[in-house]
Amino acid sequence: MNLYLINKNQIKMIRAAKNGCSSDITFKGKKVYHNWDSSKIPKSSLGEKLDKTGFLKENLVDESHLPAIENLMIDWYLYENGWHVPYGDGYKNKHLFYYLTQMHGYGRFRPKELEYFKK
Repeated sequence: MNLYLINKNQIKMIRAAKNGCSSDITFKGKKVYHNWDSSKIPKSSLGEKLDKTGFLKENLVDESHLPAIENLMIDWYLYENGWHVPYGDGYKNKHLFYYLTQMHGYGRFRPKELEYFKK
């Protein structure tokens, strides 16, 4: 068995993340993407990397919740054309991604941190 780790900076292809009904998922108005080596969508199509912390601050009810949100989204990277959630050597916090994609039963367990966002 050949086992290897992929550096997130080496990722070239991505795919739109889907929920259990095979619909594209979005988060805060932006599509969510993940690594997919047989995709036809290059990672470069995400555009320029944006300031995730600034974006989160603008969208939170209270900035005191920022550490909890940054922990929830530790694996998420914000770009001008969407979110990228690379797997790399495993997720540090899979809850939000698995909740949105309805993977491994997480679809039933909404992260409490989502209450910290403005409606």
